[in-house]
Amino acid sequence: MTRRWTHKRMYAVSKDGVGLIAGTLAYSRRAAIDHFMFGESILRKWEHFKRTGYRTVLAKVEIIRQP
Repeated sequence: MTRRWTHKRMYAVSKDGVGLIAGTLAYSRRAAIDHFMFGESILRKWEHFKRTGYRTVLAKVEIIRQP
């Protein structure tokens, strides 16, 4: 039985370096921020969120497919 691994590099938004905020996985930092902000204007609000501890992080996604 051979396992097939799929590795993807995605970005997400984290708080205090713990976990991923659900729904923010995206292929770019800007898209992750857009998902986090739910389509609102991100430029001014994102600076506020950065000061309160939210950051974009590179997430490693592994999809394991078994035959």
